[in-house]
Amino acid sequence: MPVSDTAVAARRASAPLVRDAVPADYPAIREVLIAAYRQYADLISLDIFSPYLADVLDLDKHARHGRLLVVEVDGWICGFGAFYPDTTVQDVGFPAGWAGGRVFAFHTASFMTGAIALYDRLGYRRAPEFDFDMAARYSRFGAAPVMSITYLRCLDPARARVPASRCA
Repeated sequence: MPVSDTAVAARRASAPLVRDAVPADYPAIREVLIAAYRQYADLISLDIFSPYLADVLDLDKHARHGRLLVVEVDGWICGFGAFYPDTTVQDVGFPAGWAGGRVFAFHTASFMTGAIALYDRLGYRRAPEFDFDMAARYSRFGAAPVMSITYLRCLDPARARVPASRCA
């Protein structure tokens, strides 16, 4: 067999596959999410981080409201995302007609500096009018604010419900 045929076969065997998640995937998805979010556990108080992580891990709720996707390589789930065609189901103040998601979402936490840098590099714009305080959202009134900050990318500026200057 020619070397080039072997190289192509090897790449195909380990190529990432994006597919719909099924309930049998949930334990592996939760492992991926916990590994991804563990780095933030010490950056905000546990009484805010714990309900936030529980919300992220509530895959049944996310499946009821949107489409769950996994990235699989060689049978191993190594990535996850959720897509919401209408973000109003997330109850975070986004207007009807916006699409969004979870984990790859347009909301990120102020302490997630890597995600913020990624969104900036990818051309997303800040939309602070949709930011919210995670401490208040998770019923930790009186705690120091922990901001969930919003990024926006206008795919069709003519239909966007934000000022055109944000989509430029």
